[in-house]
Amino acid sequence: MQASALSPSGLVCLGVLLTSLSGCHKTPPAKSEPFAQVTEMRQRSVTEDPAVTGNFPNNWQLEKPSGPPMPAEESEIDEFQERLAKIQVAPLVLEDLAPGATRKVDLSLAGPSGLNGVVRWIGTTSPLKVTVSLAGSPLATTGSTYHIGRDRGGSSVNAKTTAGGLATISVTNTSGVPVKLRIVFASSAL
Repeated sequence: MQASALSPSGLVCLGVLLTSLSGCHKTPPAKSEPFAQVTEMRQRSVTEDPAVTGNFPNNWQLEKPSGPPMPAEESEIDEFQERLAKIQVAPLVLEDLAPGATRKVDLSLAGPSGLNGVVRWIGTTSPLKVTVSLAGSPLATTGSTYHIGRDRGGSSVNAKTTAGGLATISVTNTSGVPVKLRIVFASSAL
């Protein structure tokens, strides 16, 4: 038996016939509701973010974060109140400090204590001189000095005393510009 060859025009006719029989030429379905609501928003570029550019507001206040309250069974209020009874905090210092000027904050300690000082300034990224002493004698401290943005810096210092007495944190503006200073000085009885 001899096979018959189909001509190209015969193949086209066969394709059209099969297509019409298979239902491939159905009309598209009518447009319906979309499956998801799409909302387009423009987000600020990272190069416009104040934390990236170093442009911070010229104050210390932060927004209070929002969130759900902690469940009562996870509360650590009793432990916090026990520790809080051992803590003494000097009045907060917020003031302008001229170049070369020094500001001191004192705490009277009843006995051995852990000391913590947090100093922040606006006006320079240069480190300021921060020292902690007990009864006039300098104490060995641990901590770090840092800077952020174009005109802010800070220092966190920690020390331990073996006796009571007058503890002092001293901050000297060693930069050549005035700074807005904030000092927090606290102790915890050991």
